[in-house]
Amino acid sequence: MSDQTLLQFPCRYPIKVMIRASAGLRAQLDAIVTRHAGALQPGDISERPSAQQNYAGITYLIEARDEAQIAALFAELKDTPGVMIVL
Repeated sequence: MSDQTLLQFPCRYPIKVMIRASAGLRAQLDAIVTRHAGALQPGDISERPSAQQNYAGITYLIEARDEAQIAALFAELKDTPGVMIVL
């Protein structure tokens, strides 16, 4: 098995986060993503609430520098209360 990655860095990389809807969580997630990936443009973030408004899916399109950056971002997002899944 090779240590090569299938991604060519830098690249645009989508991070999908499923959350329980709660006040302030989106701002907290935005701050985490900004800390790891820098400022994003409004078109780089999309949010889709569930039908009952209890959950939401947020997609961040970041400029990924390397695998370590992505891994650190995933780890911090997963450890955030209210986050259910990070893809």
